[in-house]
Amino acid sequence: MLLGTLLDLEVRIWLYMAVAASVMGAVTVGVRRYRPAWSAPWWLMVAAVAASLLANAGWALALTPAGVPRFPSFGDLFYALMLVLLVLSNYWWVRPGQRRGGAVEAAIVALGGGAFSWTLVIEPLLFDDRFGGLRLASYLCYAAMDLVILVLIVRIAVVSRVRTPAYRLMVAAGGLLIITNTVNFAGLLSGTDLDRVTALGWLGTYLLIGGAALHPSMALSTGTVTRNPAPASRRRLLLYVTLILAISALTVTSLATDLGGHSPRTIVLELLGCAMSVLLIARMSQLAALLNGRSRLDGLTGLGNRSRLQDALDGGGGRDQALLLVDLDGFRDLNDSFGDQTGDAVLVEAARRLRAALPGRAVVVRISGDEFAVLTDTGDGLDGAAVAQDILDGLHHPYRLPGIPARRIAASIGVVPLAANAPRGQALRDADLALRSARSAGGQQVAVYDAAVHAERLANTQLVADLHRALEAGEFTVHYQPIVALATGDVVEAEALLRWTRPDGTVVPPGRFIPLAEQSGAIVAIGSWVLAQVCADLRDLHREHGLSVTVNVSAQQLRDARFAQRVLDLLGRHDVPGSALIVEITETVLVTSVVDAATVTEQLQILRDHGVRIAIDDFGTGYSSLAYLRQLPVDILKMDGSFTALQIEEGTVRDLAFIRAILELSRNLGLQTIAEAVETAAQADRLRELGCDLAQGYHFARPAPVAALHELMSERRGRTGTALPQLI
Repeated sequence: MLLGTLLDLEVRIWLYMAVAASVMGAVTVGVRRYRPAWSAPWWLMVAAVAASLLANAGWALALTPAGVPRFPSFGDLFYALMLVLLVLSNYWWVRPGQRRGGAVEAAIVALGGGAFSWTLVIEPLLFDDRFGGLRLASYLCYAAMDLVILVLIVRIAVVSRVRTPAYRLMVAAGGLLIITNTVNFAGLLSGTDLDRVTALGWLGTYLLIGGAALHPSMALSTGTVTRNPAPASRRRLLLYVTLILAISALTVTSLATDLGGHSPRTIVLELLGCAMSVLLIARMSQLAALLNGRSRLDGLTGLGNRSRLQDALDGGGGRDQALLLVDLDGFRDLNDSFGDQTGDAVLVEAARRLRAALPGRAVVVRISGDEFAVLTDTGDGLDGAAVAQDILDGLHHPYRLPGIPARRIAASIGVVPLAANAPRGQALRDADLALRSARSAGGQQVAVYDAAVHAERLANTQLVADLHRALEAGEFTVHYQPIVALATGDVVEAEALLRWTRPDGTVVPPGRFIPLAEQSGAIVAIGSWVLAQVCADLRDLHREHGLSVTVNVSAQQLRDARFAQRVLDLLGRHDVPGSALIVEITETVLVTSVVDAATVTEQLQILRDHGVRIAIDDFGTGYSSLAYLRQLPVDILKMDGSFTALQIEEGTVRDLAFIRAILELSRNLGLQTIAEAVETAAQADRLRELGCDLAQGYHFARPAPVAALHELMSERRGRTGTALPQLI
């Protein structure tokens, strides 16, 4: 580049053209390789460089014998076009709708730049007899365009606030171009030969543009807003003070040479100084308002916080809107694995992507942790679900952060449509419910608020509260369903089943309240009560009828290291041998308790050492490995009722083969098998033929209170046959 400045003008023009062509290629390659989401300013930059190439070609063809281009020429026309395209490129750096803000800052810098331009270029041009007509108009136009480019660069810095290497290179290119053009005008007006200095500046501008286009960060440098407007930095405030002092110095210098103080130069400088003072006062007022509202900003991301969102909700009742809650899936694991600094960087980047994916008027806030909220207007074919999908697409691009491999982070989004003038008091609650639905669907999902889902959640919440009250009020009872030995028809065991009857006689189905008890943790207290009641009932059932009783135990109970001892204490208190009790666990316990496998195995083994048998309930429906059956102390497999419903009577060869496999597995491991949900004599007969040991179901008896079980066993004394009377 330095060598190029030593060349004569005739050769240097062709060098400009070669460099311009290479820069066009570099920008094109950068756009194709890195695929920026907002490519408009880069293509406009290609067009601007192409115009500069044509300008140099036009000047080369218009050179006089003295080595100076004629004026006007096609070179001047294309140079003007280049400046226009540069203005458009800078204008389109930020997407439409995201260009609000920065007007005062831009105006302050424009006045400061205008003061220098007036002093160094415009005023000398106006009063220089060598220039007039079209040439003067052209030069004044060039100076004005330089000032516009300066203003737009300031707007980019204030509004976009991106700080990528490519962004810095482009800003440097714009600044170098303005300085070079100003130096060129100064040399032209003073008669000083500054061609080689300006050549260095123009070539440097080309190279900076090419370097920016080839840097990977160019894809993230345009079309984005990283955060909400923030108070000015100290550096920017220092710039404002420097500019006002510079204007003052220029004014004083002009007054020193203009004793009357009435020259155009002095008057314009005084007006510019007054205007800048007014703008500085306005900017200070804005800063005071911003500082006043810092309590509504999130310190990390620069987004608003919950208070800002509430203000927007309160003030947006007259428009159709949508409220979205966005939660980053797996963020907690990433933060724990790589540290808070990496986690913070992800949050800042996520905030930037949120702003980039949303309309300019959308309110974006950080609620807490990795949870964000968006309030945006809807209508004209735009709804909350569509906005949510745009957010998902933007957030799911790989996060490239220092110190960690590039990784994708998904998100879950809950959406609440808000009609105009509809109440917004419960909007956040409804959005949170929708977000929970999206999370429960596996993440990377959008869920729109459903009033029916909310009603169900309210009912579940009330039911959980009722569970604790019901236990204290004695609304729970234990019913028993007989288990029959298929070979003899004898009742040898019974299963304890929990029942809930409200004071008004309403029966709450077990399938309704037991899953909620598991989720809420209430199952621990309820399960302890059931065990105590079963042990109390067992004393007479075992002593009078020789019955054993199976009772379901939850995963949460088994994770308690004192569980086995509590069970043994209950058996001892009621003088019941361990062989009279069978503890049932489901296959899901085997899976969800992997982390606590040692505790689970220890508790089961302690019970088994004292004669308590262990049964796996609902076998064949879960995901347990056969290795669990080898490692855990198990005595009984309870085959799920889905295998005895249709597969026994109407099942295919494949279905029956699966049942035979379970029975064969049980025999080979020395385990008993109990078939559940046997409802017909045909099912019982087929199970007997297949070699199943025990069975239970409505064909034999329905669950009933303990008194009915005593009555049933008393009636069976002396009876023969396999049929049992139905217990209703």
